[in-house]
Amino acid sequence: MARRYYETVRHYESVVVFKPTLSEEEVQRRLQEVREFITKKGGQILEEQDWGLKQLAYPINRFQHGRYYLFLIRSENPELPNELDFFYKINDDVIRWLNIKVKRQTEKAHAQ
Repeated sequence: MARRYYETVRHYESVVVFKPTLSEEEVQRRLQEVREFITKKGGQILEEQDWGLKQLAYPINRFQHGRYYLFLIRSENPELPNELDFFYKINDDVIRWLNIKVKRQTEKAHAQ
């Protein structure tokens, strides 16, 4: 019987879109909540990018624009994307999100 290899460390990308009506301090507060949630659930944030205010392809909750943020996450918790989905779903300031598993990236790629 062949042995199977199961990844214990997984890499994820999480893109979250906040309401455009939030002030800068409210956005920073929400981002801190996301960071704390990810670390509490066993994730490590490798990179965080602010994509800024962008126009949406179609109106969402009557909003034409959204504040985009990207998190690159490393975790051994296979349930992290599901838990993050629930966290974003109950947050009223989040209008859209997307969590995906990405292929394993080397640490050198993040250092560049």
